[in-house]
Amino acid sequence: MTNSHIRRMMVFLAALLGCAPALAQLEIEMHQGHRTVARTVLVKFKATAAGEGIRQLKQSEDIDVDEGIGGIQVRKLRSRSKGVAALLAGLRARADVEYAEPDYIVQTAAVPNDPSFGQLWGLRNTGQLIQGVSGTPGAHISAVAAWDLTVGSSANVVAVVDTGVDYTHPDLAASMWTAPSSFEVTIGDVPITCAAGTHGFNALTNSCDPRDDNFHGTHVSGTIGAVGNNARGVVGVNWTASIMSVKSFDSGGFGTISVAINAIEFAVQAKMIFAAQANVRVLSNSWRSYEFSQALLDEVNRANANDILFVAAAGNETNNNDLNPAYPASLSAPNVVAVAATDNRDQRAGFSNYGAKTVHLGAPGVNIYSTTPIVTTNAMLFRNVHVDYDYVSGTSMATPHVSGAAALVLSRCNLNTAQLKSTLLNNVDPIPALSGFTVTGGRLNVNKAVRSCQPASPWLVPIIELLLDD
Repeated sequence: MTNSHIRRMMVFLAALLGCAPALAQLEIEMHQGHRTVARTVLVKFKATAAGEGIRQLKQSEDIDVDEGIGGIQVRKLRSRSKGVAALLAGLRARADVEYAEPDYIVQTAAVPNDPSFGQLWGLRNTGQLIQGVSGTPGAHISAVAAWDLTVGSSANVVAVVDTGVDYTHPDLAASMWTAPSSFEVTIGDVPITCAAGTHGFNALTNSCDPRDDNFHGTHVSGTIGAVGNNARGVVGVNWTASIMSVKSFDSGGFGTISVAINAIEFAVQAKMIFAAQANVRVLSNSWRSYEFSQALLDEVNRANANDILFVAAAGNETNNNDLNPAYPASLSAPNVVAVAATDNRDQRAGFSNYGAKTVHLGAPGVNIYSTTPIVTTNAMLFRNVHVDYDYVSGTSMATPHVSGAAALVLSRCNLNTAQLKSTLLNNVDPIPALSGFTVTGGRLNVNKAVRSCQPASPWLVPIIELLLDD
């Protein structure tokens, strides 16, 4: 039985035994063909809104939950008796409401498939056979050449907004961001104290234990920064990294817009609190929804204002995102980089979304080998099932190649978010399969990106000075 079969059986048994994912317990309501959290909306009131008017609104709409989310002055309201459509109609008719929208259900963007560097064709493709498919030499991101200049740094943090990370995994433990001291964040209206030594945040439970109970976030993190040169398993784009786990999806891979916003907000606040000790520069987002959220856009813009690049998976439905936007990849924020998936022959993955105007570049996303949690089961037929590494496909797997590349570039060059984005996009390898399907028409090349911004060698300085003097 393969690892993939075991995982599917475990999910099936969990359902039978009443161990369904936490978010699967949410009451779901359909609104205009989309899944939303029942009787729940996200609302931003105008600055001129009066407190008494808002209190009367809560009474008339039978509100039993009112909580802030993110750092964008948005409230999450839940009614005891009114559905999403009724709530939106009432709120959007008010002069003191800037916008109101559903709290959409979102999900991770992986396409699961079924220990060694040779299996990482995305980093170095020599034409090796991967899952029965021979690759095309050179159809990779040129990581080995980039490593001649840098193998990464822990100075810049990549926050992974996902299902969490198995921060005890022996190929990831040394790459995890660790809180240097106890600290307090305020997520929405709730003050939360995280202890020294914690590795991020669980936005589902408003707690400071972001351990992965799925597999997705751990797999993504391995591609970004599995420890290099440790004679074990795989290596990430960065041999040395600092990965902050921001858990916003449950064990089934599902989440909500409001939870995702709070996850992003944690990363922003941690950066504000710790500065250089939590210098979050990249948010890695391997998830998608087909519903636009102004609140999410506001929070992504807030991340941009805090100098954070937002890398997002384009989606896995062979969809043209120009015509049918997929979010957050299609958000019109300046810090967003949308990523399509390519295979080991430099072809666009058959499942990958695309968009000549909205998807920026491609990156390896088919049969990607990376870290997975060391799964221990109890109330199931399988006990102590160890699945340390596995192959997975999806734009979810392409995204961390770009997130990791961004971190590798930053380890060499001091760039702001706009410069970092342009460095990645201006140094792709053009490939026919992406021409007319992405903005750049190219696939990520981290070596070109790193070398395009490398610091000048000291011996060049006097030559430059002499030329200027002449």
